[in-house]
Amino acid sequence: MSDKNNDQELEKTTDATADEVTSETETNDAIESVPADSVQFSVTFDDVDDEGTVDDGIYSALASAETGATDETSEAEADAIASANASAEVTERNAARVNETLRLAKTDHKDALAEHAEPQGKATDPTMTLASRIDRVLVGGGSDDILLKTYPIFALNKVTVAGPKGKVNILDDANFSCYSGHAYALLISDDPDSGITADAKRRALMGVMSGLTTPASGTVMNKSANIVELEPVELRGHRLGIVPQLHAVQPNLDAEQNVLYAMNASNRNFLKPKPVIARELLAKVGFSEATSGVAVGTLPLVQQRLVAIARAISTEAEVLILDEPTRGLNADDEVTVFAALAKLAHTGDPKHCVIVLTASREIAEAADTLFKI
Repeated sequence: MSDKNNDQELEKTTDATADEVTSETETNDAIESVPADSVQFSVTFDDVDDEGTVDDGIYSALASAETGATDETSEAEADAIASANASAEVTERNAARVNETLRLAKTDHKDALAEHAEPQGKATDPTMTLASRIDRVLVGGGSDDILLKTYPIFALNKVTVAGPKGKVNILDDANFSCYSGHAYALLISDDPDSGITADAKRRALMGVMSGLTTPASGTVMNKSANIVELEPVELRGHRLGIVPQLHAVQPNLDAEQNVLYAMNASNRNFLKPKPVIARELLAKVGFSEATSGVAVGTLPLVQQRLVAIARAISTEAEVLILDEPTRGLNADDEVTVFAALAKLAHTGDPKHCVIVLTASREIAEAADTLFKI
């Protein structure tokens, strides 16, 4: 009886094992029967730290969640989620701050432009940009660009020159301002009421403007400097280029030597060889004769005037003061001389301030600005 029971138990165990094998086989067959493109994979990423060990960080947590290995949130997963949430909050706050800054900058920029906007009623091209408007002020010419300068480059401020033996003043509160990039004319005329002649006024002006004469009152200014306070070598060797009627050139020297004479007298240092600079300056003023070997005194008067102008700018003077530079010239030669002066005033770097003393209204009206003396 006992053996029979054992046989029955063995048979049940054998049948159960067979059923499990059959079930496993059927399961494998079912898996093999699934198409290849419908098989799903769960990928686990291992994060290796600097010491070569595997870090069960966010990738392990994500892999565990994907495979369903656990139904509860692991500690690593919780840390990863908290870190991601904190990063998202920081990013959102930073983005909000950037947007607020941009909004404020845009508002401030608009307000700043509104403060500098032109008054209503003044014609303004709505399509013109701010840069275009600035360029118009800087290069437009006229009074606008003068207003951008702090000091005039040369000015007489209520200058008075007394007459001989206490007689009536030759100059009485002479007042004018001059700027670089412009040609000016001082139109000098006789004063029948006082008996002061144009020549007397012209000589007085040349004296105070060149620093050879100290005015009775008032000041003669070169930028912010009173010229009576400057050393003569500094004033006439660098700041001012003077072209008088007489002795404007050395007649026995050629053109190049004339310019070199002025350069040497200025006691200045030059970046290039002086003879090279001298020839360049002669070409700049339109001198058309031989630069060497021919005495200037033998040349036409118009060429002598051009050499005198080249001498005046050879010391890098920014202000040119010329006493009747066209006297004795015919109409064509007057044009030649004044064209050279206008070129110096309006072109080049630096642009010069040209001041012509003349009794000719026709010459005076050819300048950019005319002052009556």
